[in-house]
Amino acid sequence: MNCILNKKITHLLGISILTGMNLLPFSIKPSYAQTCTGFPVVGGQKEDETEVTKTVSQPSFPIPLPGPASVGVNNNWNTDFSIMPLKAYNKYIVTFTPKSDGEYKVRAYLKYNDDTADEIYNEQKNYTAGQPIVIEGVPKADNIPIQVNLFVGDPISIAKTYTVSVKGCI
Repeated sequence: MNCILNKKITHLLGISILTGMNLLPFSIKPSYAQTCTGFPVVGGQKEDETEVTKTVSQPSFPIPLPGPASVGVNNNWNTDFSIMPLKAYNKYIVTFTPKSDGEYKVRAYLKYNDDTADEIYNEQKNYTAGQPIVIEGVPKADNIPIQVNLFVGDPISIAKTYTVSVKGCI
């Protein structure tokens, strides 16, 4: 009886070891998918617009008078995204996709309610049309950003086109 029992135990042990070895390559690990929310463009053309395409304009003066009266310069070099809903995200992701080849000056910031900002990207280089650049920013531990700003400007960027979107992830 002991011999039969030992054979069964050995047989079952062998099966469980072989089965376990066969399943090792198929180990299932828990998924920790992040949840991301797209943010609306401040002053967007459509309600809840979360992506915008721009062509960098040449600066213009709002008042065509010489001297200090013309200190304000209009351009479309800044794009803001409102962080809605306002809550603590672990990171903010800016996706900048050039539509024109060439050199761009690109900066990105997390803007806070206390009128401070963290620069999360600052590059002047050649970009390739259609190749997205993903910029990640992590907020201050003690403060929640209220906007994400993308600045694409300076004379080298004039007449170049790009698309940008921003999302926050938890």
